[in-house]
Amino acid sequence: MRIFSSDPLYLLLAVQMVIQIVLVFFVVLLLVVEKRRRMSADALEELRKVVDQTRELSQAFQENVQQRVDVLGRLMAELDDKTASARRLVNALEEVSVKAKRSRQFGQEDVKKLHKGGYDPLEISQITGIPVGEIQLMIKVGEPRT
Repeated sequence: MRIFSSDPLYLLLAVQMVIQIVLVFFVVLLLVVEKRRRMSADALEELRKVVDQTRELSQAFQENVQQRVDVLGRLMAELDDKTASARRLVNALEEVSVKAKRSRQFGQEDVKKLHKGGYDPLEISQITGIPVGEIQLMIKVGEPRT
């Protein structure tokens, strides 16, 4: 049962409801006793005031609980947004990791062969996944000196 969970708000709500039930029972009991014997009007009026105050407190407590539920709802929505952003970031990092692994498969000899085969540095970069600057450096380092 959710009311008896560890959340103090629900426990306070349950206690408040029990107090109201006890007070209503007490009012009914006093009404029955009053029919048998005339009770003072002041005591009955005081009891009505207590019941009204209890009702007002209960309503204020319910509004407070609803505000907290609304705040928690907004926090959950923000958490969902942050989780989605983190997933997108993880996917992007995985893609970068795959490209980095792929670029490690090709070495300077492969770059030289592709360059001799007529590919320009941009095309070699697209094929190997190695940045264009590194391709250009590999080509310059591999050129025979005259």
